[in-house]
Amino acid sequence: MKFIAETAWHHQGEYEFLHQLVDAINNKTKADIIKLHLMLDLDEYMASDHPLYEDVKMWILNRDQWNKIIEMIISGDKELMLLFNDTKAVEFGMAFNPTHVEIHSVCLNDINLLDALKQHLTRETKVVLGVGGSSLYEIENAINILRHRNIVLMFGFQNFPTKYEDINFCKIRKIMKLFPEFQFGYADHTAWNEPNNILITLLGAALGMDYVEKHVTIVYGEERIDWSAAVSINMFNEIREKMDLIEACNGDGLLRLNKGEQDYSIFGPMKKAAILTKDLKAGQELEWDMLAFRRTGQISDLSQVQALQLNENTVNRDIKAGQVLQRNHLKKGMKGKIK
Repeated sequence: MKFIAETAWHHQGEYEFLHQLVDAINNKTKADIIKLHLMLDLDEYMASDHPLYEDVKMWILNRDQWNKIIEMIISGDKELMLLFNDTKAVEFGMAFNPTHVEIHSVCLNDINLLDALKQHLTRETKVVLGVGGSSLYEIENAINILRHRNIVLMFGFQNFPTKYEDINFCKIRKIMKLFPEFQFGYADHTAWNEPNNILITLLGAALGMDYVEKHVTIVYGEERIDWSAAVSINMFNEIREKMDLIEACNGDGLLRLNKGEQDYSIFGPMKKAAILTKDLKAGQELEWDMLAFRRTGQISDLSQVQALQLNENTVNRDIKAGQVLQRNHLKKGMKGKIK
């Protein structure tokens, strides 16, 4: 699982604040990815009658400022993720070869933005599609337009903050099953002062996410844009540690028994093994009434299922009652196959 540190519009157009925030994420957090909201052309993104238009207009950073912030990230050990709001931002941002790019759910089916992005993608670029508050039709339409092999569906939405009863993990699980070919992410926007903030984030992570995203701040609790869902540096790192625990518990997903399971399932001391109830002579055939299943201090290399397949097989040596049955007790070419 990769952990995304979301900066969004928390800077409110203050370059020095964003510089300090990115520096803190770079040097003080266990983030894997730093995400920036890149906008260069407000009028392409928002009409002037929108209530936030004048505010956003003052928050837009220039190309030189973005260049410095992006270079900070590239020169560090975190991956770069750029969220694009307009086509000029796409053209500018893709020159930095970000490992991850995102189209927000509010732009999910902006055909001009999707086409611009499509023209600059490499096969390796991860394309994150924000799907919070989107219908299946909207999700499928964006996927069909991009036709890109490395898509990440990012669940979650910012409702300033999002109430946990609106998250709907059950719905998220259903959507994940519909798109098994893609990766998935959960962007948590639980209130900064919600007592269960970390728990809710981890419940999302435990659904089988490849990415988890949190807003992070250096002024915890201060009323700025996106502050309502922003966690502190310490909280961010605590979530990272617990995500690592979830990953360790998830394991590799292989169906074979791992070392711990093998140790637990030893036939004899742990699982019941086939024990002879009668003395047998070499050349004698096994019959069901000669075997019982019991836990014992002896170790057998035959499972209970395998032992059940050995009726009417011939033993190749004398065996005393009370001994566990082993593979090497049976003659070669035995009638029952041990699987």
